Amino acid sequence: MKVKVPCTCFAPVDFEYEEIVDLAKTPDAANHIMAGDFMSVECPKCGKMLHPEFPFMIKHEGKNIDIQFLPERMRDDYLRGISKFQFKKVGRIVIGFDELAEKLKIINEGFDDMVIEVIKYYMISKIEADEKPENEIHAFFEHTDEQGNLIYRIEGLKDREHAMLAIPKSFYEVSKVKTIVYKRSE
Repeated sequence: MKVKVPCTCFAPVDFEYEEIVDLAKTPDAANHIMAGDFMSVECPKCGKMLHPEFPFMIKHEGKNIDIQFLPERMRDDYLRGISKFQFKKVGRIVIGFDELAEKLKIINEGFDDMVIEVIKYYMISKIEADEKPENEIHAFFEHTDEQGNLIYRIEGLKDREHAMLAIPKSFYEVSKVKTIVYKRSE
């Protein structure tokens, strides 16, 4: 799709993006998303790098990837149920490139993203109960280390700082069993 996006220098910038990104056909797209340079364009007038966000689907049939991406600016409306964006049946919905990059990392590591989210909820709840932080806490899966621990980046404990937290893979395995039991009981 072709659109014009405004630069901070007030120049209109031509921008073209795909509404469906098939990772089987463009495998480098996942690396660009995780590197933070996906959907970027340079302003021809001032040279500033722009990062516009537009809704798109990301798919890969062989890896069972079916994700609807929503821009960060749509978060509140979507969470309130008043989004004008209508979905066809999709596997997952992510809001913002941080969540999309995290989802791709989880898939690359071979983990169940629902279990990762359960662990994040537990971690955030525990941190908020114990630390009583003034900021909103966010947790993002980063990778696994040499021992197989799941490494999470925690943001919000202090301004402009983040912490890294290692969760043993055994905790993931126990959480996975509990999540599967919960899914079956619905």
